Amino acid sequence: MSYLIGLDIGTSAVKGVLLSAEGAIAARAHRQTQLLYAGDGRVQFDADDLYDRVVGVIRELAAALPERAGIVGLGIASASGNTLLVDEAGEPMLPAFSWLDARAQGEIETVFGTLDAGEVHERVGWPLLDSGFPLAHLAWLRCHEPELLDRAARVCMSTDYILYRLTGVWGIDSSTATTFYLQDQQAAAWHAPYLRKLGIDEGQLPRIARPGTILGQLTARAAEETGLSASTSVVLGAFDHPSAARGAGVLDEGQLLLSCGTSWVGFYPLQDRRRAVGNWLLTDPFLQPAGAWGGMFSLPAIATSVDRCITSYIEAGPHRYETFSRLAAAAKPGAGGLLLHPEHAAIDGGLEGQAPADIARALMEGTACLLRMKLDAMKAAGIVAHSVTMVGGPSETFPWPQIVADVLGIELTTVNGSCAGAVGSAILAAIGVGLYGDEREALRAMAFPALTRTPDPALRQLYDEQYDVFVSQYRDLGGV
Repeated sequence: MSYLIGLDIGTSAVKGVLLSAEGAIAARAHRQTQLLYAGDGRVQFDADDLYDRVVGVIRELAAALPERAGIVGLGIASASGNTLLVDEAGEPMLPAFSWLDARAQGEIETVFGTLDAGEVHERVGWPLLDSGFPLAHLAWLRCHEPELLDRAARVCMSTDYILYRLTGVWGIDSSTATTFYLQDQQAAAWHAPYLRKLGIDEGQLPRIARPGTILGQLTARAAEETGLSASTSVVLGAFDHPSAARGAGVLDEGQLLLSCGTSWVGFYPLQDRRRAVGNWLLTDPFLQPAGAWGGMFSLPAIATSVDRCITSYIEAGPHRYETFSRLAAAAKPGAGGLLLHPEHAAIDGGLEGQAPADIARALMEGTACLLRMKLDAMKAAGIVAHSVTMVGGPSETFPWPQIVADVLGIELTTVNGSCAGAVGSAILAAIGVGLYGDEREALRAMAFPALTRTPDPALRQLYDEQYDVFVSQYRDLGGV
């Protein structure tokens, strides 16, 4: 009666599952996170508050453990790319920078000079960004608050801090470390030239290991806080989308995962890393060294734009997403000719007088058109998806998954919904404690239920015509 806890620490919520070794989800739990916004572009959060929310999820899952069963491992996936400084006493020195933080403007060039974007991408695995993510955050600190950076005993991300609070050990998996922009991805080691530019010593950073590696056992204090046994192993997980790919069984080239959270991300397993880097995809180590790399494209923070439109034109209350789905289902395909790029609509507005049902439907169809633009660009580059699996909160709604299938014109499967990332981290925990040798063995033993949606052939012409008009209007905003 062995059970695992898998956590997915997202931008907007902490989600968790209690998973049996046979793949049965015995319980789910979640807590909303809290971001702190300021007018100068700051988006931060309290790392200790986040830890408390994580502990709340773990305690709720532990309380659901069946009698005579035991939790043998805990794994964590996360939407990383945030930055935290910790002092000698193990205490945060300032609120953590969220990946949404936009105060960095040009500090990377100030610290590093003119970086070659291609060299950065080849080295770290992700395209160079001017703001957001730790490279920009740390450059900002070096320029504006250097004394904090110099006094920091640890330079880390919030997930590393949570792992430290649980085990007393500093560690990071090579997938999550990619979002740091300081890792030589192919060597799975910190890149010394970047550290020197920032004035950071390697000893300030967590030790890098592969996903599925046991970091340590719970400390006595963490065991008391979480309600788990001190013998519970804490296992390194992965970045959230590669973790969701594991949780949805997307492991092979030709498969595509649509991971729909704050950002909507397309994740392709690719055998040749050069195809990911050469097409400017976010590149993840994924199943290395024995399996595929992962290549990702993103519709960044698309859910934020959709939510802004829902709040402005449909409903602002706590049940607005139920209303959003109900109205979209009631509207006719094509939304009465209304075409919406969600980001464009959220910024420009001008939807007064439009029927709320058409707005809801057009937001869903517009997001699906953006996805199709990305898939078409990948197909033109020789990266083709023969099957599509959708996970995340929208995958558990109606009619959004069917709209995506209809607009893409491809069969779409949903597996593990909003908890796919947490299931993936539980699978890595199972591998770490030795229940399974690898992801494939685990997935053979864990038969997760799946729902497949087939495109409606009667809508093919309508959506093809709508897509052509959408592309002509929004290519510059939505293209790759």
